[in-house]
Amino acid sequence: MIKMLRIDDRLIHGQVAVFWSKNLNVSRIVVISNSISENEIQKAALKMAAPDNIRAFILPVEKALKLLNDPRSKNLSIMVVMNDPEEVEQVLEGLNPEAKPEMMDLANYGRIAGDIEKKNKISDTVYLTDAEKQIFKDLSNKNFKFIHQPLPSDAVKKLDDLL
Repeated sequence: MIKMLRIDDRLIHGQVAVFWSKNLNVSRIVVISNSISENEIQKAALKMAAPDNIRAFILPVEKALKLLNDPRSKNLSIMVVMNDPEEVEQVLEGLNPEAKPEMMDLANYGRIAGDIEKKNKISDTVYLTDAEKQIFKDLSNKNFKFIHQPLPSDAVKKLDDLL
């Protein structure tokens, strides 16, 4: 079962590895990225950042969908972390209905890559291009409702309200 799909430029880091993984009581962290799954150095670094008691996987979209749609996955406690809204859209549209994440969180995105001056500030930690904003509006129209909650102790905000 996917407890959370989180969009975060930093992927596995302190907030994910320490706070969210414990809060959600996950046993698996699945990083989904076509480009990162091909980079052995990045994969190794991400696996080292995961807590010792949690198995970490770094997979391209197609392989991740096979894993997450496998009926055996519903017996696991999984956190999915991604950093590309287009790939997020592919994953959400490719998931079986019973595999839909319990929670979808856009938390820290858009400050690392690209020209921040050309992006829309959604919150202190989220900056989106017009095209990315449209992806999230389209997903919302398909009933994929995201929240914005950087830490479990932070207030939950509906992404629709921030867009």
